[in-house]
Amino acid sequence: MLLSCLLATVTAVAATADVVPYGVCAHLGGGQEFAAHEQELQLMEEAGIRWARADFTWGYFERTQGQWKFDNYDTIVAAAKRHNVTLLPILCYNVDWAFPAHEHLQEWCNYVRTVAARYQKDLPYWEVWNEPNIEFWKPKPDPAQYTALLKATYAAIKQVNPNLQVVYGGTAGVPLDFLRKTFELGALQACDVLAIHPYNYPTPPERADNIVKNIPAVRKLMAEFGGEKPLWITEFGWPTHISKVTGDGSLPAQFILHAAKLRFPDRESFPVAVLYEKGAPFSGELSFFVLNGLAKLPGVTPRLVGLADLKDLKPSETPVLVLPVNEQYPADYFDTLLAYVREGGLLVHLGGVPFYYASRFKDGKWESPTAGEGARQALHVGWKAWWTQQGVPERASRAELVEPAPPGLKLPANLESTRWLTDARLQGKDRFVPLVAAYNGNEFVGYPVALYLYDSDLKGGFLSLLLNLAITGVTEDTQGVYLPRALITSYSLGVDNIFWYEFRDGGDDATYNEHRFGIIRNNLTPKPAYTAYQTLTRCLGAGKFLQALALGAGNFGYVFDAGPSKTAALWCTEGAPTVRLSVTGAKIAACDYLGRPVTLTITDGVATVPLSDRVIYVTGLDSVAPHP
Repeated sequence: MLLSCLLATVTAVAATADVVPYGVCAHLGGGQEFAAHEQELQLMEEAGIRWARADFTWGYFERTQGQWKFDNYDTIVAAAKRHNVTLLPILCYNVDWAFPAHEHLQEWCNYVRTVAARYQKDLPYWEVWNEPNIEFWKPKPDPAQYTALLKATYAAIKQVNPNLQVVYGGTAGVPLDFLRKTFELGALQACDVLAIHPYNYPTPPERADNIVKNIPAVRKLMAEFGGEKPLWITEFGWPTHISKVTGDGSLPAQFILHAAKLRFPDRESFPVAVLYEKGAPFSGELSFFVLNGLAKLPGVTPRLVGLADLKDLKPSETPVLVLPVNEQYPADYFDTLLAYVREGGLLVHLGGVPFYYASRFKDGKWESPTAGEGARQALHVGWKAWWTQQGVPERASRAELVEPAPPGLKLPANLESTRWLTDARLQGKDRFVPLVAAYNGNEFVGYPVALYLYDSDLKGGFLSLLLNLAITGVTEDTQGVYLPRALITSYSLGVDNIFWYEFRDGGDDATYNEHRFGIIRNNLTPKPAYTAYQTLTRCLGAGKFLQALALGAGNFGYVFDAGPSKTAALWCTEGAPTVRLSVTGAKIAACDYLGRPVTLTITDGVATVPLSDRVIYVTGLDSVAPHP
């Protein structure tokens, strides 16, 4: 009865209208982050970050029923206030003595009321659980159970103070089915703000199947249930971790150099071309990891080349060509690749089965259907996997280098493989040179890394690593490029507040995504993304989105109210390299996403702005519009 009365009588204030939407996630309540909370909050303040989302874990406050502990949280609430940062507390998780929480709502609500009452003067918003649609909810995710807990929490918080705002626990991803089921049970009426975690790393923020699609879908779902609530993103980010196999690119680079020395024993230097085509599905971040690894090796000179450059590659000048890291290949250029090998070049494939998907640009977009065996047959490459040959296991649990191994090269422990190369298609005097052997226990399975040295109709070589080199992280530079694009795109879609996940790296394991989401490193030094966030907050003022500029496909332009003037944020992905804007303003200036000055040409009120994938801010505007 109490809940129904509250739902009927308490009107949620439109508090998010005054929210400055610059937030981060930070584990300030415990561990290394509590020890350094003063430094972290100072860095947040210097970056213009106004919010920090932090766990207010039940088990910290009330480890044993009736025995309360507040010291760490008293400290961080006071410190955050000194640094002009507002905490968004997450009310979470289960405790041993009242497990699970949704079956002990009386005890849970006592915790909620106790904590909310203590901090209500400084903490206006309260998030109820974290990602209840995945394993954070015990024993398993259940929309009805979460809705019951949300309703009880809403009533408990409003009992403390009707002006406190309740945030629906941010969901992992954008689970429309889960949201719908909770809405059907009344969850939308038991919150003041809806929160989601629309991760889409490592892909770019503007991809049409990511936030551009998901945020309007969530708004449509809310409208269906009659409650257009403010929408927050309480986690969102791009981690900078590296693969255990790919690492910083050194392991594949060492295999490439070893293969090059076997193919060209008389050479001392090796110019290497690394294929990268912007916007193509077969090109990605891993090419840069490989480029970085090659650049560290003695005698190796790597460079990026595009599809248009392939026809001019000569094995005598550039003896090694590295394909993008995955199972796709540019099918329309395969004859050029084959000719390169016929003439003596060493072609390198990294990651998965080579030439498995044939990518072609057709009708203005890329398509990548499954390819047949034609490309592998042309290169005399044989392979096997559990689905191609009876009796082959699904995976091999470990791997060893085949002697003589490249000097100094070490494989990661327990390196698994699921596909293996064979010599079944050799012709003439071709040679198959295995470099890594895979085993289950002591039972030999196959060769996931091997070199084909040709002496038939082909005269070059082909190195293939069938190991899984995929990573879901991005480089630190790319994280810095994506951060402002992700935030600005989300603001333009009507998101009221965003908490970047996360502020500080979570540990020292460079291969673990949870240890590399931060915009500052574990030692508190900034990554480029920190500087990018700092630049964004300085240029956008209070972050009030005004309008989008129609600049053509692949170009992005958004205008913000920056206080006494306006700011336009601009970039391109596949659009024109420059745009022309009609502008007015007494002190128009420009800088890039890291705050470095950019020179503008303004003639008769028309500004010519150079674009790239890195955001440019044009500040000091009174008016701005696309120039016809």
